Amino acid sequence: MNKVVSKNNLFLSFETWVFIFLTIFSVCLLFKFVDLTPQVNYHTFFSSEDPNYKADVEISRLFPRNDDQILISISGDIQSATYQQKMKKIGNLILDLELVTDLKSIVSGPKSVKAAIKSPFWQRLLISNGGKSSNMLITLKPGSSVEQLSKLITKIENIKKIFNSSDFKVHLSGFPYIVDLIRRHLNTDLKMFSLLAFAVFGVIIIIVFHSLRILIGMIITCVNTAAITLMVSNYFNIKIGILTANLTTIVFVLTLSHIVFLTYNWKHLYNFKDKNQAANEAVRITWPASFWAMITTLFGFISLLSVPAKPIRELGASGAIGTAIAFLMVYCIYPAFLRLQAPLHEKSDDNVKRIFTIAFKFFEKNRSFVLISIFGIVLFTATELSNLNLDPSLISFFSQKSNITEGLKYIDKHGGSNPLIAVVKSKTGDPLDSKESLAHLWKLHKEFEENDDVGTVISLPLIVNEARHSNFFSFMYSNKKLINVMEKPAYNSIAEGFITKDRKYALFLFRMNEEGRKDTRLAVIKKLSRITENNNMKPHLFGGIYALQGNLSKHVSKSLIYGLVRLILILTIIALLTSHSFGITIGMTFSISLVPLCVLWIIGTLKIPMDIIAAPASNIAISMGIDAMIHMTHTYKRLKKQNLKTKNTWLMVREKLWEPIMTSMIIVSSGFGIFFFSLFPPTQRFGGSIVLGTIIAAFSALFVFPLFASDKEPKIPKTKKPKTPKEEAKDILHLAHLSTQSLSSRNKIDRNNN
Repeated sequence: MNKVVSKNNLFLSFETWVFIFLTIFSVCLLFKFVDLTPQVNYHTFFSSEDPNYKADVEISRLFPRNDDQILISISGDIQSATYQQKMKKIGNLILDLELVTDLKSIVSGPKSVKAAIKSPFWQRLLISNGGKSSNMLITLKPGSSVEQLSKLITKIENIKKIFNSSDFKVHLSGFPYIVDLIRRHLNTDLKMFSLLAFAVFGVIIIIVFHSLRILIGMIITCVNTAAITLMVSNYFNIKIGILTANLTTIVFVLTLSHIVFLTYNWKHLYNFKDKNQAANEAVRITWPASFWAMITTLFGFISLLSVPAKPIRELGASGAIGTAIAFLMVYCIYPAFLRLQAPLHEKSDDNVKRIFTIAFKFFEKNRSFVLISIFGIVLFTATELSNLNLDPSLISFFSQKSNITEGLKYIDKHGGSNPLIAVVKSKTGDPLDSKESLAHLWKLHKEFEENDDVGTVISLPLIVNEARHSNFFSFMYSNKKLINVMEKPAYNSIAEGFITKDRKYALFLFRMNEEGRKDTRLAVIKKLSRITENNNMKPHLFGGIYALQGNLSKHVSKSLIYGLVRLILILTIIALLTSHSFGITIGMTFSISLVPLCVLWIIGTLKIPMDIIAAPASNIAISMGIDAMIHMTHTYKRLKKQNLKTKNTWLMVREKLWEPIMTSMIIVSSGFGIFFFSLFPPTQRFGGSIVLGTIIAAFSALFVFPLFASDKEPKIPKTKKPKTPKEEAKDILHLAHLSTQSLSSRNKIDRNNN
């Protein structure tokens, strides 16, 4: 039934105008009170509540240290006057910068370049690549803000551009530098993808629904959800970080998932009911499934809260907030736009529907191929699960073709790039400044250097050797006296950084190799512990960025294993509550379990690094993927209540929900697909994992789920064929004969009684 629409009815209603003005107000509040700049620093990665972080704090209590160092490696002829003049100029320019407290290079530290080459200490610290390059160590003021560090690093990069040439090539590294690069990438992604999300989602909505009011309603609902989520997250002190930088896109997708199913149910009712009735009825039909879908997604994010890794916990908290707000916004705001009287573009809708129908027939006809493909992926890639790279190099955070990666690899190859600190003590409890203890420490130092994962080692015996090498009168001092002298301010109190006052603990400072590392960081640290124990020393503490990243990766792997198992168990309970059927519950659990298996095994097969940013993708994918199965279950139950006598109810369910499930899959895939345009590989991997999981979840819901869900149809009584006149006459004669026999028998019984 076509509706005639007047011009007055094409305007927005008072209700929708109220929501539009509230949206503008929400956006103004957001920009006024919420800092949308990604906050990436040392504490972004490592939580102070982490027990392993406390070990790092204990090291800081024992030894004065400063991890905020920038490392510059400059290749060229280090013994030429031109090279040394340029080194002096760069050093003077950097020393004049705010936040720089100290700088060491071959022209600022050792007596001369020749002395540095001969010195065991300076040669290890400042010279690399067999004397073809030298290092510049820049120590920064601790506790500097993100903005201050960003400005400093930008100035150092500008200095690099001025001096960089073919015979004087400058490479930058160091944790502050890497963190600032990550922050820049996230800031770019946040701005670009927030705008791109509007464009991509808007185009898809117009193509699928051909309705301006649906587009406006979608934008208003999604913007409100995103703005309120960011404000509430900020209220709970959850800042924009390495994972929450993608929160806007995640929230958009969560909101659109509800909108798609609500809109399709409304479209089925629009031509048969009044506009208000159609909207209200669509809400009544859709909200139960949407509610349970929201609950499953909510638990998906809540499952991340138990992970010790701080960034993943922040994503879990803000994602849970966004999930709840998305549900509320969809059912509070969006129905107002469905109540607007506006023409449905039936011709355009028919064209889109025809495309979906053709696709459904194709996949339904080739259903066996779809099933074989899904199970084939599981079986083919099953052996690759153990090959997941859950502890990737920091270098993998950047594009392999970029100049940044080239510089990081160069520094890593020639002396290591990632700092590790080891604190050791004597097994016997003897002081470490004795001749015997120093001999053991020196032997331990040399064995550390022989390890392939170790780039450079600086330690107490190396400093003592340097003091004896550089001071002609050092032979007059014992080791104890020499260490006491090096603790004085005249020698920059250098010994204090490598041995404690009570002489019980000694510190080894490593620069570890990242590129080409075969073992996890924690496995490497275990090897170093064994080497320590084999040299009459006892490992006391391990700290530094290297150790903290190793523990962070361990937490990520735990979240993948235990988090996913716990989440699937929770989803199983929810499936049972929504379906009241063991068959459907088993089908839903099995089907949704295929999603992380396929995603993780494909990632393992392709040797894709599973970093901290990409790791939560599987939890998010299955949480959103179960939405389709919940909507299918509710539709199945609704059809059963109607007592439809059909051979296959699930076929009707698939046919009825094919269009909304495919539309939702396209929207989610397109939303996270825009992450492929990022210049930040972890964001690309995060988006790709969710796209892969979303596609697998959709086809698993449509084709795998019904295989395991029970579908017992009610038995239909067989109807008898009508009898012919001859058969009816024969039956009458037979009944008459039986009646005659019965009457004769009764008369006989009466006579006998008489």
